[in-house]
Amino acid sequence: MLNKLSKPLDFAGGCVDGVFLMLPKILKPFAKSKVVDKDSYMAQVDFYLDQGYADDPASFFDLPEAPPEYPSVNRDPFLDGQREHITWESGFEAKNPLLREEYASYLENRTAHMLRWTHGEPGRKTVVCLHGFMLGEPDQAERMFKVKKLYNMGLDVALFIAPFHWERAPSGPGAANIALQPDNVPMTAEFMGQIMFDLASALLLLKKRDAGELGLIGASMGGYTASLFSCLSDMHSFAAMMVPAVNFSKPIGPDTVSMPFAMDKSMKEKVNKVWEFHSPLHLRPKIPRDRILVIASKGDRLCPFEYVEALCRKWQGIRCTFMTGGHWMVFNGKLRGQAWYGFLHDMEFI
Repeated sequence: MLNKLSKPLDFAGGCVDGVFLMLPKILKPFAKSKVVDKDSYMAQVDFYLDQGYADDPASFFDLPEAPPEYPSVNRDPFLDGQREHITWESGFEAKNPLLREEYASYLENRTAHMLRWTHGEPGRKTVVCLHGFMLGEPDQAERMFKVKKLYNMGLDVALFIAPFHWERAPSGPGAANIALQPDNVPMTAEFMGQIMFDLASALLLLKKRDAGELGLIGASMGGYTASLFSCLSDMHSFAAMMVPAVNFSKPIGPDTVSMPFAMDKSMKEKVNKVWEFHSPLHLRPKIPRDRILVIASKGDRLCPFEYVEALCRKWQGIRCTFMTGGHWMVFNGKLRGQAWYGFLHDMEFI
């Protein structure tokens, strides 16, 4: 019965996503106007093109080779183990010299955060959770990723906090969406650089703290993070992406915003190229493809399904499970759990 109704249900799920997408349009008249000089902005954009990063995305990213020094660890009881809140000084520095001072001015973002639910025994296999855009609050993430269930299966679990999220978000207006700014593509590129740098630091730190084999699970923007990181590193054994973003050109690309100056066709092409050069569609994974799982919704409008299909075609051999519905409303949600826990079993994590 569900198969016969799949297209109408995909449309219904997409309509729910559409309501969410209406919010920025409603708030747009009340948003603070961006103050930027055209020449200065385009000079920032041109940096990524002139350095060849847009044509060779992997060359843009720098990953640390050693774990961060002097992390701070606070512990609280959790079931028969403990929950650790680990912080350290991010060693990331913006690549773009024209943006470096501004990027470093966000003081809260200089401190990296990770939560860890641990049994207290060395060598436990660990699932590292990567949250979505404007999320990252630990209690919410604990529910969304079903941390207690994973813990009771014998796994340790970690939550990596993306730059500019939760405690890393700067105070003041506009802080909630500073990570992804279609009207400031250089800032978004540097955010992508930092999220890769800090995630690598987090995995190295877990290894230093006697974690066992590591696997990644990311949802929405976290899926983008997991897929991109899998093209840059093989520190992890697997990557699972839930309703993942694969390319941000839709629905929030530069063509959806207004700039305070006129842009000709050439300028728009440059801006769009820099906006999406770090998409996993331009790269190939470093981990075995049969150790990559994608679970997506065919009616998803927040993380458009067309990009997920393109990734599954390009990365032939990865596991792909497609659900009925949209980003938030799914009509065969049991399929997600079956695919995810079956994947964990096949990866010999449970």
